[in-house]
Amino acid sequence: MAEKELHIAIISTWFPTPANTSGVFVRDQADAIIEAGNKVSVFMFQYFSPMTWLKKKLKGEPLNHWIGSKNTTPLAYDFVNFSPTRFSSNPVESQKKAFLKFVDKNFANYINKNGKPDVIHHHGVADYCYITAYLSKRFNIPYVITEHSMFIDKVDHFTTYETKKERLEMIHHAAVRMAVSNFYAKFNSELFHAPFITMPNMINNDFANTPLPSFPKKTNPFYFLNIGALSRRKRQDILIQAFAGAFKGNKEVQLIITGNGELENDLKKLIASLGMNEQIQMRGYKEKNEVIELLDKSNVVVISSEKESFSMAAAEALFRGNPVLTTLCKGPEDFINESNGLTCELNDISDMKEKLLEIYKKYPSYKHRQIAEDARKQYSEQVIAHKLEDVYRKAISLSSLPA
Repeated sequence: MAEKELHIAIISTWFPTPANTSGVFVRDQADAIIEAGNKVSVFMFQYFSPMTWLKKKLKGEPLNHWIGSKNTTPLAYDFVNFSPTRFSSNPVESQKKAFLKFVDKNFANYINKNGKPDVIHHHGVADYCYITAYLSKRFNIPYVITEHSMFIDKVDHFTTYETKKERLEMIHHAAVRMAVSNFYAKFNSELFHAPFITMPNMINNDFANTPLPSFPKKTNPFYFLNIGALSRRKRQDILIQAFAGAFKGNKEVQLIITGNGELENDLKKLIASLGMNEQIQMRGYKEKNEVIELLDKSNVVVISSEKESFSMAAAEALFRGNPVLTTLCKGPEDFINESNGLTCELNDISDMKEKLLEIYKKYPSYKHRQIAEDARKQYSEQVIAHKLEDVYRKAISLSSLPA
């Protein structure tokens, strides 16, 4: 007997825009869950002050510019608070009530047209926890959480409209709590004093459905590839110095760095200062199809980060049969092993240099098609969508138990 179609409401403040691809994992999850035969709606609630609204109007900017996909167009609810709540005795509480009234009205209208969701999936405990807690109680819908952040030692970023106590209550009342790697599941369990399970990010089907390149690949030149924002956390400066130490003067070995960010000029200056302009290329931001092309041209992907909650770049590399050299930055440690790559110490130029040389020498021994097959068994859209369905059904069954 076929399982009942599920109706899921996703609440997130992350969704791709032309200027920022953050939240693509939310969109990909929604697409995959729909492909699995379920009904999914993504709710994007935003609060605007009259001044912010006016500035956008004068500049001709839209209040939102979410980029939908083949299955998912987010439901955008933009609240502009024209009521004089700022003059009340407790303006913050008044503004929160006005926003929740707006949320309530629109969610009720959605239910009237589409039926009540079976479960709410909330992404990110730092974003709009109070909305999910309110809707769950108001409409008697269980909810689950996925936490993507990499908290260090405390929960120190709150929205204006919630207290630490309210957020912790929201986390504790979730039917299921998820993190995207084993380290952060354990870490969040201890931080929030509530159990978290591991639910990895999924890799878009384009990485699986595009035919693999021919193996063995050409190794002259041999390409190392780094994909990610050019930011302090990604530590491309460590990679550049380690690569120069390992391969300077050997033009048969090249490093490609893709991505954009605040450190772009600093990294270019570093490359020039090391005399590596002929061996290190900075290619800028690339779209998904271009990333696949680069992966198929490259030999080894390097993750140089200080921390990663999962590392989509590492998993996408495996999908294309590429071995990965990663720092011990938590997330990739779940799936990078001797059969598909190597690890090196954090922020350690010397160790990364040695591991770059080691994986370069070891490269002919990797079984590329097996690397791709193993990754797809773990992180494909179909696999993760099925696991999420199990989580949703668990949440629904728990909510039906007598109190």
